[in-house]
Amino acid sequence: MKETWKAYREMDRNVWIRFIGESINGIAFMMLLPFLALYLKDRVDHIWEVGIVMGVSPLASVIGTMIGGRLADLYGRKPLMVGSMAGNGVVMLGFVWFDDFWSFVVLSLLLGFFNSLFHPAASAMVADVTEPEKRTEAFGLLRMGHNIGAAIGPLIGASVVLFSKSIIFMISAMSMFFYALIVILWIRESLPKSIVKAESDKEKTQPEPDEKLPSPFQVMVKDKLLLIFILTGVVISMSFTQTEGMLPLHFDQTMPQLSDAQNPYTYMLAFNGLLVVLFQFPISRWAGARAIGKVMLYGCVLFGFGLLAVGWLPQVFTAVGMSYWLIIVIFLIIYGLYTLGEMLMSPVQMTFVANLAPENLRGTYMGAAGLQWILGGVTGPLLGGFLFDVGLGNLLFTILGVGCIVAGVIYLSIDRWVDERPDNQEPITETVVIEK
Repeated sequence: MKETWKAYREMDRNVWIRFIGESINGIAFMMLLPFLALYLKDRVDHIWEVGIVMGVSPLASVIGTMIGGRLADLYGRKPLMVGSMAGNGVVMLGFVWFDDFWSFVVLSLLLGFFNSLFHPAASAMVADVTEPEKRTEAFGLLRMGHNIGAAIGPLIGASVVLFSKSIIFMISAMSMFFYALIVILWIRESLPKSIVKAESDKEKTQPEPDEKLPSPFQVMVKDKLLLIFILTGVVISMSFTQTEGMLPLHFDQTMPQLSDAQNPYTYMLAFNGLLVVLFQFPISRWAGARAIGKVMLYGCVLFGFGLLAVGWLPQVFTAVGMSYWLIIVIFLIIYGLYTLGEMLMSPVQMTFVANLAPENLRGTYMGAAGLQWILGGVTGPLLGGFLFDVGLGNLLFTILGVGCIVAGVIYLSIDRWVDERPDNQEPITETVVIEK
C-alpha cells in the first residue's frame, strides 16, 4: 500500500489533472449515453433515423483521429485538448437547440470528430511527461478515472432524466467547458522542447520550409510493426463493442426464462466498474515492471476466455435449469477474469504505442493507433447484428474469443520484433521531405 501511495505521489501534475478530467468526462458522457437513444426517438419520425444518427459518429472519428495526432505534434498537445472539449460542449448544447433529423446527423458527426481529436493529443501528453517504465501505471490511473466517472454518470443521469432529458445535455456541456478551463489554467504544454527548438531553427534558416511531418497513413505504411499492432487490435475493439452493447441481447436470447430485470448484465457491468476502480492502478504497477508482450498475452488470454464463457455458458445454464443466483455468481466470477484481462491489456497497449513512437511523432502514432477502435466500432456491430439476427450469438463470441487469444500471441511476437529490430531499422525519426 505504501508503494502504491508513493507511486501516486510521483505522478506528474499533468497526469493527475487528466485523471480529474477523465472522471469529469466519464460522468458527462455516461450520464448521457443510456438516454441518448430515448431522447432522439422523441424527436425524429422513425426509429431507423435514431440508428443513423448514432452510427455516423464513428465515421467522423476516423478523420479526427487521423489529423488530431498530427496536429498535436505540430502545434502542441494543449490546444487540441482545449479545442476538443470546447467543441464537444457546443455540440452538446446543439442537441438542445436543434430539433430535426438532419441537424442531429450533423451534430453526431461533429461529436465524433471533436471527441476523437482529444485522445491522441492527451495520450501523447502522458507519454511526454512520464518515464517509459511508469507509463503503464499512468495510463492505468487514467483508465481508473474514466471508470469512476462511468460509475457515477448513469446514476446522475437517471436522477436528472426524471425532470428533463434536455437538462442532461446542458450538464454534460457545462462539464466539457469546465474540463477545457481546467486544461487552460493548469495543464502545461508538454510538446518536447527538442521539437519546438527544431521547428524554431528551421523557421530561422528556411523562411519557406519544404518539410512536413508524415501523416498517420504514411507512418502506418513505413512502420510495419505499428500497422500489425493496429490490425491486431481490431478484434479487441470488436469484442468491446459486443460486451458493452450486445451482451444483454445475447443473454435475453439464450436465457429466455429470465425477465429483463433479471438480466445478469447489470450486475456484471457494475462489478466490472468496481474492480477497475479498486485494482486497475496496482495491476498497472505490476504490469509496468514486466515485458509488455507477455502482459498483453496474459490479458488477451483471460479476455478471450471470458468471451468464450459468456458465449456458451448461458445455454448450459438453461439446459440444466440452474438457479438464478447461482447463474449470477458464476457470471461474476467469469466477468472478474474478463475484467482482469481487460485491466492487464488496455493500459499496456497504450504504453506499447508510446514506446514505439519517435519523440517527434508521439501524437501521430497515438492517432494512428486509435484507428483500431474505430474499425472495430464499425465492424463489430455489423457482424454482431447479422449473427444475433439469425440466433448465432454463441458463434460470435467464439470467433471473438479465439481471435483475442490469437491477438495475444501476435502482440507477444511484435514486442519481440521491436527488441530485435536493429538501430538502422528504427521507425520514422525524421521529418518527411516533400518535394515542391
